[in-house]
Amino acid sequence: MNAYKKIVLYSVTITTIILAIAIIPSCVSLVSVDGDEEGVFIKKPWFFGNEGVESEALTEGSAWKVFTTDFVTYKKIPIKYTEVFDDVFCDDNTPLDLSAHITLKIADGKSPILHKNYGPDWYINNVKENFREIIRNFISTYNMYTLVSDREVYDQVKKDIAEKMQTYFNKLNEIAEFPIQIVNVVVDKAKPNDMVLEELNKTAAMAQQKITQQRQQEMEEQRILTEQKRADADKAYMLRMNLSPDAFIRLKYAEIELEKVDMIRNKPNINVDVMLGNATQMWDIKQK
Repeated sequence: MNAYKKIVLYSVTITTIILAIAIIPSCVSLVSVDGDEEGVFIKKPWFFGNEGVESEALTEGSAWKVFTTDFVTYKKIPIKYTEVFDDVFCDDNTPLDLSAHITLKIADGKSPILHKNYGPDWYINNVKENFREIIRNFISTYNMYTLVSDREVYDQVKKDIAEKMQTYFNKLNEIAEFPIQIVNVVVDKAKPNDMVLEELNKTAAMAQQKITQQRQQEMEEQRILTEQKRADADKAYMLRMNLSPDAFIRLKYAEIELEKVDMIRNKPNINVDVMLGNATQMWDIKQK
């Protein structure tokens, strides 16, 4: 090999080494997970090797990956998913608003299985609509007043919903492992929408007005009845005592004046004028 060929070969070797040094850092990267995460590696080789999800999750720290491998993180702590319902109809066809929450957790170390079987959108694709359907069925079972005012109903229903969701998860497991655990289910108390609430307030105001009118009428009737009984009693007394109407009036008048005296009994520094007989006969009675 002549000197020229040696120089060319040497140059190619040096160039190759330089390119390798330049390319390798761009082909390899460091990935990591936070304390509440797990990481999943998805291999996508261009020329050789097996593609697919690696069975072992990155549960802590960092790891290197090549550029043909994707890396996806999943929360390994319980996550709450909230579904909001507007104008959903209850048993008596009244539209109500409410929200429901389901807290789910990926089984420890099972994020690769979840990713492989159901993908990163597993909640939207496999849980969301089933959960919403169960909540709608629950609402349609009860009337508005029960859903709005009876908190005990929700305590029982949350257990039923959790059981129904677990039954659904079991069916998913029969198709492909679904490593999701149900931590909690909460359904907020329903409330009527603004239009229904306005009508309820009007109805309540009318009902209260009716009750007030009824009570006023009852009080008036009771007052009339009391006065009638008092008049009957006075008349009976007058007849029994053989008093003329004028004599009876004077007697009642005297009773009223005596009541004035009783008013100041045992009360110092108070005086009252008592009228006996004609209006010109006045007695100034004082309690010193």
